[in-house]
Amino acid sequence: KICNAEGKTFHTLIHVGIGGSDLGPRSIYEALQAYAKPNRTVRFISNVDPDDSARVLEETDLNRSLVLVVSKSGTTLETLANETIVRTALQAAGLNPAGHCISVTGKSSPMDNPARYLQSFYMYDYIGGRYSSTSMVGAVMLGFGIGYENLLSFLRGANSMDNTSADKNIRNNIPLLLALLGVWNHNFLGMHTVAVLPYSQALHRFPAHLQQCDMESNGKAVQRNGEAVHIASGPVVWGEPGTNGQHAFYQLLHQGTEDVAVEFIGFRQSQRGRDLDIQGSSSQQKLLANLLAQSMALAVGKEDDNPNKRFSGNRVNSVLLAKQLTPETMGALLSLYEAKIVFQGFCWNINSFDQEGVQLGKKLATELLAAMAKNSDKSSLAHAFLGAAKIRS
Repeated sequence: KICNAEGKTFHTLIHVGIGGSDLGPRSIYEALQAYAKPNRTVRFISNVDPDDSARVLEETDLNRSLVLVVSKSGTTLETLANETIVRTALQAAGLNPAGHCISVTGKSSPMDNPARYLQSFYMYDYIGGRYSSTSMVGAVMLGFGIGYENLLSFLRGANSMDNTSADKNIRNNIPLLLALLGVWNHNFLGMHTVAVLPYSQALHRFPAHLQQCDMESNGKAVQRNGEAVHIASGPVVWGEPGTNGQHAFYQLLHQGTEDVAVEFIGFRQSQRGRDLDIQGSSSQQKLLANLLAQSMALAVGKEDDNPNKRFSGNRVNSVLLAKQLTPETMGALLSLYEAKIVFQGFCWNINSFDQEGVQLGKKLATELLAAMAKNSDKSSLAHAFLGAAKIRS
């Protein structure tokens, strides 16, 4: 049992991480807040923007807060910067940071340090951050936020879909079917963007997680054998919850010149069960009716003598429909998309488990920071960029 210096339990967890250490776990917690433990809350700090950490720290009782720092390498620049800010705030509040911080990291990393952390939890070094939500990266936070039993339900759902993805009967293998449909849309029909549109406000951060998981995995121009790919690889992935998106970008989906493959996600029942019949139908029924109506409109379209009111139809979309968004359903949904992404990587013969494209920017940012600190060659490219941006070291 982890307590503060006064022997009191923590009621807030501050999750500090970025990328795969934030997007997946955060989207899952947001999706399952209806199952949150009473008197417990989870806050997230990810961006190195100091306003992100300041907002969370200003609104949090640090005395009853546990800080979870997540970094596989233990050296992630943004995470270490934010951890320092949080530790400084704890000290300023008269608290011992070592008594409030725990870590999820790789074994023997710099963050595997009992002098600085109450407890360290480990993740395997071969797990990429974007696939780590079912590891300790997600489990520690979810165990605190939604409780052990709900965490187990979430993992059971993921495990069930993992088993489905191993089914050799393609008709039963939903992730493989979804992957092949995506390849067909992308490589044969020329649809290079995918909109993931969950008709559930609880899933409002899920498209952002899928964006990272898909684009960081399959946004590659080189095959596993080192040769250039000869067909389009990973698509652009984006999305927002319905019905909000209907009042934002659906105009383009229906009548734009860009064809977008649309993936709808919906549920027959609401999570919280607090609904009213208004004008003959409940809000959940209105939500579901809108989802199905949009799918039908994209597929069928509408003829009209006025070209501005004409809908071509024949616009590709799919509908994933489940009974209710529960921890088990969320686990299955996460696993479904992870397997889909990996299957598509197999089809394109690319390595879906590295992310070299992320590394160059990190290296250049380090050089720019050195230039700002006046520790680099004045004739360097970094200094030239700082001068062009009117940022003087």
